[in-house]
Amino acid sequence: MEDTSNLITWQDQRCTQDFLREIRSYAVSEDLHTGYGSATLAWLARNSPQFLDRYRYCGTIADYFVYIMCELKESVISDHNAQSWGYFNEKTRNWDYEAMKTADIGVGLPRIVESGNYVGFVENENFSILKGAKVFVPIGDLQASVYSVLGGKSGRVFNYGTASQIVMTKESSDLGVLPKSVRRTLYTRNHNLITAASLNGGNSVQVVFKLFSSLSSDSKLDYETLMDMAYEKRNTKLRICPVFFGERHATQTFGSFSNVTQENLTIGDISAAVFRGIVENLHVMMSGVEVNDDVLYAVGIAERPVLKYFVKEILGAFKLFEKEVTAAYGAILFDLGNQVPL
Repeated sequence: MEDTSNLITWQDQRCTQDFLREIRSYAVSEDLHTGYGSATLAWLARNSPQFLDRYRYCGTIADYFVYIMCELKESVISDHNAQSWGYFNEKTRNWDYEAMKTADIGVGLPRIVESGNYVGFVENENFSILKGAKVFVPIGDLQASVYSVLGGKSGRVFNYGTASQIVMTKESSDLGVLPKSVRRTLYTRNHNLITAASLNGGNSVQVVFKLFSSLSSDSKLDYETLMDMAYEKRNTKLRICPVFFGERHATQTFGSFSNVTQENLTIGDISAAVFRGIVENLHVMMSGVEVNDDVLYAVGIAERPVLKYFVKEILGAFKLFEKEVTAAYGAILFDLGNQVPL
């Protein structure tokens, strides 16, 4: 087997803002942030070129498995994932090679394949998968997760996890000018996804939970109790913008408190204000986007009454999606519904 590097994830924070401004100036599209594949490659080309010299190809972890499983002669990547790497020319559906060249990225780029295409057959028997089985190009994690909820329908999805997101489908011909707080991603042939992807969600709640735990001698304080206390104080006047981890579109903006009184600095009030703030932050991020009347599905809040309350109050009526959302299941549904015939 060829030499393989350690996995570098979207959490790579080595690109400074000055460096990002420089490499964005090379591109047709300026949608490039630290953690994006092309940004990491540009940083490595500048700061550790000998590292890249060791490898012939690059790609996502899923692309790597397909490369090995199908014993391919080259690395391939879906248009979904190529777009998420940056330096992707949407008009040509190919890499922005001029930008790559200017950024000194010389490692072999994966060939871009339209999502829904299959790229080979299982040849390597070490995966315990039937040899000769058809293998599709890996699609984006976001697209697969949304498809596991919506199937082939249009709609909107609110998702609460470590971070939080609102995603909606839009016809590719009906996008208009979008604010910097949202991102458009490729989805199906006729639809794109418009996503407000906050870096803040359950991780923000965890910040205040750890704070309360460190200050309290009450050993009975746990996450479930915190949510119950928050629900009891759901009508608090205290307001918290809980962007403790910043946002991609506003890297210098962080959390804030307002309407603070001597009566509302309680565990319940603060927790309720954080939960409200998570939903309000997403609502603000989506402002400026024409929202359609499609059904809103809420994911990850079935056992969280306080979140259900704020989602309904701020975002409107919703349907609770109680099934497990898995990108693997969504990828299967996507490829079955969007496969490109030979």
